[in-house]
Amino acid sequence: MINRLIQSHLDTIDTHISQISRCLLDPGSGDLVQASADLQAAVLALSRLPQLAALDQQLASSLKLRMRQTMASFDACREALMRRSFLTESSLGTLIPAMRNSTYAPAAGRYTRQPYGSAGRQSGEFQAISA
Repeated sequence: MINRLIQSHLDTIDTHISQISRCLLDPGSGDLVQASADLQAAVLALSRLPQLAALDQQLASSLKLRMRQTMASFDACREALMRRSFLTESSLGTLIPAMRNSTYAPAAGRYTRQPYGSAGRQSGEFQAISA
């Protein structure tokens, strides 16, 4: 009985993974956010089942193989989402360049005296270095 329950959850997860893959390949095929939310709900439903580690001895080897295949497809879907996220971020960076923030000190001209190590122009404050 538990094998059928796990099998049905894995079928649901596989369906949602294939839906996300279709959305990634063809943006017009559906809503990626909704497909991701559906996958998240299906994975949470699987995780709420009795502990799978305790059932490890009872599960059939074909079901274990099926779980490994589903997790491999889940991992591939995650990598595709990360690639898409990177492409989106780099495209946005090209279209809307962000202002450059100085890491260590404010921009030149903000203070009458620039802090040490700032990227501003030198004002001649240090004429000589002595020990």
